[in-house]
Amino acid sequence: MVLGTLKFRGATKSLEARLRRRTGALSADGRLDTLELARIFSSRSRISGLNWGLMVVGTFLIGSGRAVSLPEIQLLPETMVTAERYLGGDVSTASWSARDIALELPQTIDQVLSGNPEFSLYRRQSALFGNPTSAGVSLRGVGASAAARTLVLRDGIPQNDPFGGWVSWARYAPGSLSSVRIIPAAQGAVWGNQSPAGVIHLTGRVPLGHLTRMRSLGGSHGTRGLTLMNTRESDDADLAVQTSVHTLMSDGFYGLEKEQRGVIDRRLGLTTRSADFRLLWRPDDDLTIEPSLSFHEERRGNGTAISRNATEALDFSVRVTKSTPSLTLQSLAYYQQRSFESVFAKVATDRSSEVPALDQFDVPGEGIGGGFTAALSPGEDIEVVLGADLRRLRGETNEQAGFVDGAFLRRRKAGGEQLLGGLFIRGLHEGISRLSLEGSARIDYWSFTDGLRIEERPATGALLRDSVYRDREDFEPSLSGALRYRLSDLLELRASLATSFRLPTINELYRPFRVRNDITEANPTLLRERFDTVDLGVAWRPVPGVSCDLSLFQHWIDDAIANVPITNPTEATLVAGFVPPGGSVAQRQNVDHARVRGLSASMRWKFSSRWSGALKYLFSRSRFTSVAEQNGLEGKPFPQSPEHGVTATIRGRLLDKLRIFAEMETSSSQFDDPTGERRLGSWWTTRLGGEFEATDNVTIHARVENLFDQEVTTGLGSTGMRSIGQPRSLWLGMDYSF
Repeated sequence: MVLGTLKFRGATKSLEARLRRRTGALSADGRLDTLELARIFSSRSRISGLNWGLMVVGTFLIGSGRAVSLPEIQLLPETMVTAERYLGGDVSTASWSARDIALELPQTIDQVLSGNPEFSLYRRQSALFGNPTSAGVSLRGVGASAAARTLVLRDGIPQNDPFGGWVSWARYAPGSLSSVRIIPAAQGAVWGNQSPAGVIHLTGRVPLGHLTRMRSLGGSHGTRGLTLMNTRESDDADLAVQTSVHTLMSDGFYGLEKEQRGVIDRRLGLTTRSADFRLLWRPDDDLTIEPSLSFHEERRGNGTAISRNATEALDFSVRVTKSTPSLTLQSLAYYQQRSFESVFAKVATDRSSEVPALDQFDVPGEGIGGGFTAALSPGEDIEVVLGADLRRLRGETNEQAGFVDGAFLRRRKAGGEQLLGGLFIRGLHEGISRLSLEGSARIDYWSFTDGLRIEERPATGALLRDSVYRDREDFEPSLSGALRYRLSDLLELRASLATSFRLPTINELYRPFRVRNDITEANPTLLRERFDTVDLGVAWRPVPGVSCDLSLFQHWIDDAIANVPITNPTEATLVAGFVPPGGSVAQRQNVDHARVRGLSASMRWKFSSRWSGALKYLFSRSRFTSVAEQNGLEGKPFPQSPEHGVTATIRGRLLDKLRIFAEMETSSSQFDDPTGERRLGSWWTTRLGGEFEATDNVTIHARVENLFDQEVTTGLGSTGMRSIGQPRSLWLGMDYSF
């Protein structure tokens, strides 16, 4: 939910001076969009030591102070953080401004990103109701498993989970973002690990002015939410503070089709609570210090009485930026703590009873990192960004498995540590007539250490397994080159080459998992994936108000990591310990070679000053092309990777204070398994919404998801159980600012 724009009137010279310093000028007639959504936290937190009650009280107390009147100014452009390694000539695959996000009224930001067919989560399910572990991002369908092949950044800080690489999308209040951008592979190569298919940048709003906002939300499936946000700034504009709290709850919907449900089935309910604090201090005109603190908790039902999962996240960061007319220096340090737990169930055939199958009662993760970045212009029409970064990741799973006669027979501890450090440089040259050249180079050192898997009998402590895995280390390069040539003011050609890599996550190396009766085993010997990418494109503006874009691409993937089925019963029992009745066993393995090729096309047109439309298409064909040991995979497509995807959008202003949008999304069939046996049919859905500015301080929002109540199949288990996506849903909200 995004709040409306608030206008300020008056005069504050210090603010005007700072805005001129940031943007170069102020428009004579402008608007300040300082929207900041917020979060509340849960007292049930296992990450202790912070008095979150004081955060909530402080939000109200700060909000009660008298606001200084501010000049009426233009909506600021998105804040480009130096740590994002962004150059002035960069072109995003797709981007959304704060106003774009506001109109669509998303509960989670992935609902906005899904408007581009190049973006997808592993399952056909919004992160609002989906399992966090299946929320890894796959751009252009390049992922052969649920693990993310795309790096997600917020203000230059990696957001992928330290243990599993997935993203908790529910923690990012959409209204707290000034922009969202999808960066192509060539620009993303400067980040190295996890970025071979591209990068998603989430840019937060800068604290500015004085503003208190409240938001209430209600809708289908018993969904309700409340958000409080407060921003305060000193009169001299040298100190600004943001505080925000947010809660969202929903009874959810049934994740199985009606004909297959039994007495043990429950709705996919959720409760999320968050709190954020950010301080911006300017001790000098060219120096900024930004500490921030964030907490998030979510608890979800997995569809049966005992199946559930919970996540907690605590983040702290400090950013220091020194700017001069020719040089910007930025240092960044951050700490991330994660806690995850999940219970999987073994369900009777008639779904009349269930028992625990796997209890992952403690899955901690930790990330510590930082970096140094310098952005400079060594010559006319030349931009350079260079620096270094370091990230240490730790994680483990503590779980119980093998439930027999009312007790678990096996307790498991498995995990390890990863260290990644790299040096990088990226440059852009636009001095050649009609030609723009961009390139990047990066070298990474990585190591896997302290890998282990210990299993014992819970009742007696008797040791069943004691595996300690050898440490590994190596260096990996990442390179990219791109050019753009402007044939005319209406036609531009581009081409890019990139090579980058993805390391297996701690989760993939050491943690097995289970979905219903299907087990997937870990593999501590996994190799890194290597991606080589070619992208050719053309941009064309045939007439005023119309723009067209076409890209042809191919990704060659060496040692692709996939969940490979083990069909030999003896081998399956050896790998997993047992095979559930009617179930299956798979293991994460490297497949020699794979390929993803396709094209993306889009057309945008502005019908009038009030209305615009967009049509986007993605063709992406994935194949396992060379398989030495897993013969059943050769020639098969990646699971959960459709070949065709289309979105069509129209948005506009019916009245001066009423904006609306409508969007249709469709996708071709895909398979739920790597052997191409369990087909999920094609699907389509429609969403629409709008916002109405009732007064200068009150905005009403509405959004309908799955307007025609289509049943979308999101998964198909080996026993024939069919998971379904979100049915028709309506949300209404009201924003109030003062």
